[in-house]
Amino acid sequence: MLLDLIPRMLIGGTLAGVAAGYARRRHQLTLGGEYAAFAVGTAAAIGGFPWLISLAVFFYSSVQLTRWRAGDKRRRSLSVLPDARSRDAWQVLANGGLFAVAAVVWAFSGTWQVGLFGFGALATATADTWATEVGMALKSSPRSILGWQPVIAGTSGGVSAFGLAAAVVGAFVIALCAVYALTVPFDIPRLEAVFVGGLAGTIADSLLGATVQSRRWCDECQAWTERRVHTCGYRSRHRRGFRWMTNDLVNLLATCLGGAVAVGAWLP
Repeated sequence: MLLDLIPRMLIGGTLAGVAAGYARRRHQLTLGGEYAAFAVGTAAAIGGFPWLISLAVFFYSSVQLTRWRAGDKRRRSLSVLPDARSRDAWQVLANGGLFAVAAVVWAFSGTWQVGLFGFGALATATADTWATEVGMALKSSPRSILGWQPVIAGTSGGVSAFGLAAAVVGAFVIALCAVYALTVPFDIPRLEAVFVGGLAGTIADSLLGATVQSRRWCDECQAWTERRVHTCGYRSRHRRGFRWMTNDLVNLLATCLGGAVAVGAWLP
């Protein structure tokens, strides 16, 4: 087995390093994000090249959707979201870390539960990213998942029709990747399990974002924000949720739940 892992690590690490370096040069990743993406990609390759390809589908689609109408999205969410355009290490690990760990465990154990957990986590990250980027790009009118009142684009816990549709497509795409990576021949129950896990994790992400994620308030503008310094120049203050519950931690918890749901939804 070790003889099989070494070539996969070398080839996968090379491909991941090239992709991460290219994204870094395009200002899509910070330096820390580049190192994290390299580590996640190398770990995914240990699980097998179908795992690496699945991660590439998530990464490439996320980057392209982030670039799509980036200026419009930035203007719509300027008062809410921090003005950061490059993904850092915490963002990379929050979205792909559990998938990478599952890939390594899968390489040594080959148990279906581990594979379903990893792909359920990746389906959650993909569905959530697609929902956010498509929803903001198409100028849909987001509403709070809790009270259904209108919220500003980019607000954690906000959902929209276009965003939900994108989440469904994103979860299904990764479910197809899971079938390719885990099963021969085509396996409907496992596809359904990953798909359900991805959607459940996405919904959990919105619920966590609306309830326990740290929310800040600008007294000057009388508006909610995730910025420490609001666009008006005044420093915002923590007002709701847990101060330590960042968006990255919410994403990590959501991917974990999505993976767990995928395992629970599988009917062997």
